[in-house]
Amino acid sequence: MKDSKLLDDTLTDLLRMPEAKRTSEVISSALHLAATAAGLRLGQPSDLQLQHMQLEGAVARLTSTLGDGFTHRTTLRLGPDVAGIELFASIEAIGRADLRFTGFGSTAHGVLNKLQQAIAAHGINIGPAKRKVRHPDKNPLRMLPREARRA
Repeated sequence: MKDSKLLDDTLTDLLRMPEAKRTSEVISSALHLAATAAGLRLGQPSDLQLQHMQLEGAVARLTSTLGDGFTHRTTLRLGPDVAGIELFASIEAIGRADLRFTGFGSTAHGVLNKLQQAIAAHGINIGPAKRKVRHPDKNPLRMLPREARRA
C-alpha cells in the first residue's frame, strides 16, 4: 500500500534538514521510511536488479563458449535520456579493439538475443556443440554370427 503524503513529507524533511544533521543513520532511516511509504521492500532485489544479474550470468556463459580470447561486460543504465531502463552488454576480443559485439534492451533476454545476432552476423557459430565423429567398428570379430536371444 502506498502512502503518498508520508513519502512526500519524509523526502521533503530530509532535503530541508541542515547538512550538519544529515548523518548516515538519519539518511538511512529516512530512506527506509520513504521506501516503506512507497510500498517497497528493501533488502530484496528489485526486478531491475534481477534482470541485470540474469544478463550477467547469460553473457558470462556466452563468452565462455567463444573461448579464452574474449571478455565481457554488463551495465545497467539509468538517466534522463534513457527511456525506462536500459541494460547493456558487450563481448570483446582481448587484444583486438576491432572485434566487439554489443546489445541494448530493457530485458536480459532481449539484450542476449541482440548479442547473439551480432555474433552470428560476424560469422561465429555459437550453436550447439558439434557431435563427435564416430569411427566405424574395426574389430574383426564383429563379422562372426551371433546367437539368437532367448526370451
